[in-house]
Amino acid sequence: HLAGYFPICSGGGGRNQFTNKSILVHSAAGGVGGFLVQMSKILGLFVVGVVGSSSKVSDAQSLGCDVVIDKSTEDLWLAAEKASPKGYSTIMDANGVSTLKESYDHLSPSGRLVVFGFHSNLPMGSSMLSPMEWLRMAKKMALMPKFDAMDLTVSNKSVLGFNLSFFAEEVEILSELFDQILQWIEEKKLKCPRICEMPMENVAEAHAFIQSGKSSGKIVLTTASV
Repeated sequence: HLAGYFPICSGGGGRNQFTNKSILVHSAAGGVGGFLVQMSKILGLFVVGVVGSSSKVSDAQSLGCDVVIDKSTEDLWLAAEKASPKGYSTIMDANGVSTLKESYDHLSPSGRLVVFGFHSNLPMGSSMLSPMEWLRMAKKMALMPKFDAMDLTVSNKSVLGFNLSFFAEEVEILSELFDQILQWIEEKKLKCPRICEMPMENVAEAHAFIQSGKSSGKIVLTTASV
């Protein structure tokens, strides 16, 4: 999965070249998170996966996590500190305001925080069109952490924002990465996370399922055979 592989293999060397080989992956049982876990293991990293409910623990374990933190039953950051007392070389965070500051604080020297989403910032469910939900979103945006350039330098940390949508012209880079992922798939080193199929006419239900935080892996909408 290119959205996961690029941030952990590029820019300042692969994460497996650093002394601290611990990586923390938020949403480790999700579509992107599930591939991140597997590719991190292939690269020789110690993987700590975070999930939002007990029902997802077994999924994260089956994907290769060395440690799984169920934040619905334990303190996320106390458990993260126990799993890797010296901090993390990489933290992959798509949550947004709910975890970004603590994610940054738990990096080790030379650590990298990779931001690839803002799940907790956005209005959810059927109430997303409510003016109150948009006011809450504005408040969350105001609470987003600010990263000081001097602190980044002194602590030797980095923050990387990543959006695969803007790589359309980087054909050479993406081709190389894609070839590596295909090789891993052919060698059966990568497996697809859990697939939940739903008929296209239930697209609203599928969207609500994603927003509920209860889904694992990928949701695939199917069309009627012609």
